[in-house]
Amino acid sequence: MATPVLTPMIRTRYLLVAGLLATGFIAGAGLAPDELAGMLQWLAVFCAVPVLLLWVVMLTETVQRRAVRLGVTTRGLTVDGARIHPHETIRDLALYPMVGGKPLFVAWIDPARDYRHKAEMTLVVGNVAPNDAVKAELKAAGSRNVRLVMHRRGGHTAIVLVRGLTLSGGQTLLAALAAELRARSR
Repeated sequence: MATPVLTPMIRTRYLLVAGLLATGFIAGAGLAPDELAGMLQWLAVFCAVPVLLLWVVMLTETVQRRAVRLGVTTRGLTVDGARIHPHETIRDLALYPMVGGKPLFVAWIDPARDYRHKAEMTLVVGNVAPNDAVKAELKAAGSRNVRLVMHRRGGHTAIVLVRGLTLSGGQTLLAALAAELRARSR
């Protein structure tokens, strides 16, 4: 099961700042003289409205970004138990930054060659340090979130399996899924 990242960092900061401002205005209104207290209460209300709106937006995004169930069966790769992609159609799995760019990591699914899962295992245990090109791609993407993409053989269009994974979570998912797909496709 792949769970996308739920809360963008920048919105969390905005919520925290707006909440602290509203709390400060409410506390200041209780300590200030009456003619100043009314103005501070109105400022607290104006700070509370964006906080409530951001909470609503974040909750709706959290509901929409549900977990994606990926399964490897004898017939092929299943996505949420419904779509089945046969083993012979899968060319590779790749991790991409969320915004364009080249793949950061690619795992080839080739049943004819015995990889012994070396590449996947080094990726999972963290022995693969991102090189300068990968670091540049992540910096250009503006975030550390990635998407897991499945490319198919025969020039068919790629399928985005999961969006918005953390880099480490995406690496682990890519490695486990590639090893399982390669073992089952023989």
